Amino acid sequence: MRFVVVLALLTFAPPVAAQAPAPALVESPGVKVLTGLYAQQFQEEMNFMVQALGVTCNTCHAPRGNFASDEKPLKLKARQMLEMTKALNQQYFPDHKPAEGESVLGKVTCYTCHKGEQTPKHTVGY
Repeated sequence: MRFVVVLALLTFAPPVAAQAPAPALVESPGVKVLTGLYAQQFQEEMNFMVQALGVTCNTCHAPRGNFASDEKPLKLKARQMLEMTKALNQQYFPDHKPAEGESVLGKVTCYTCHKGEQTPKHTVGY
């Protein structure tokens, strides 16, 4: 009899809605410039950099997925370049709101100068 009652309760119980997990901010001692981003935004920004520079993740990051390592000098240079683009965006485009699918970092991005090349081409007059 108890089995029937439990089965009846389970059958007629209202469904419990599954809650999607709240997005998590990327917080790591190795993340020094791209702070305050959610995991998906962080990954999208990394993808934008790969495309803008025509490189792979291992260009800046240590092999075997050791993303926290600072052993590669290019990773330190990338941080400097990100600081530069952040400063340009804060100074010249403080009110810029990125459209869906655009970099959340601002109007000036790696692609602005690199255009898919690891070394940007010089512009006229330089």
